Amino acid sequence: MRIGLIGAGRWGTRYIATLARLPGIKLAHVGSRNPETARLVQKTCRVSGDWRAVLRDASLDGVILASPPMTHAPLALGAIAARLPVLIEKPMAMNVADAEAVATAADTAGVLVMVGHTHLFSPAYRSLKQRGYALGRLRSTKSSAGNDGPARRDATVLWDWGPHDVSMCIDLFGHFPESVQAWIVGQRRLPGAVGQALRLHLGFPSGGCSDIRISNIEARKLRLFEAAYENGRLVYDSVNAPTLRESQHGEGGAEPIAVDAIPPLTHLVREFTDLIDSNGRTHPSLTLSVQVVQVLAQCEATLCG
Repeated sequence: MRIGLIGAGRWGTRYIATLARLPGIKLAHVGSRNPETARLVQKTCRVSGDWRAVLRDASLDGVILASPPMTHAPLALGAIAARLPVLIEKPMAMNVADAEAVATAADTAGVLVMVGHTHLFSPAYRSLKQRGYALGRLRSTKSSAGNDGPARRDATVLWDWGPHDVSMCIDLFGHFPESVQAWIVGQRRLPGAVGQALRLHLGFPSGGCSDIRISNIEARKLRLFEAAYENGRLVYDSVNAPTLRESQHGEGGAEPIAVDAIPPLTHLVREFTDLIDSNGRTHPSLTLSVQVVQVLAQCEATLCG
């Protein structure tokens, strides 16, 4: 299978490394203006400075978009018009109108569109979701995610870090939140930008809620996602071992749970290529991703208001 890639920055290089490890998958064409890109790929991989050349490449079976967030929607629409299955790095768009336009185009054309909310493909998160069914009603989630940077010019901390936690909350509760609030709880000037810490609160129709803290002004990297059920608690930690642990109400401590060590990005790309191979036309990540953009847009309006 021949896959194209547009964008060879921080996440694009991770896709390059992931594709190189998958048998039967060939990275055949990369759209990138970075002169170092040719050194990162096989000699048989074509590198074009114009992304349009990738979408015009009739030899490709699918394309991955790892370009700056503002370009995701127009590039995705171009891939759909070319009837090329597409995997979009999060966020799928930077406003609701663009997100809905991509979803509508994909549905009308019958072209596969997936969105890479990577943590949803983590074995630890998937095990958390599965184990949660035995612990009764989901009451709440609480998460903290951040690092010392990056200070991006193309995406604020809301749109850079927020999609991951919001996607996990909506996926776990299984519903769109009926209330959304957001606050700035910290701020510090970083080289070339202003760093922020934000708190988001989502209320769901079940009566459950999610409290999210995201930041690019942390002393160290962290990503904790805690789900509290009627009969226990599960914690997903993508930075420190164990990546998943469980504690029962009334019991001390937390028991580590063994999970598959395969990286989430590998599972994501495999699912994408498997769907292409089976001629799959839809994936639930597209609908979820529109909802994520809707929530982030509501948060942004609250912060700006």
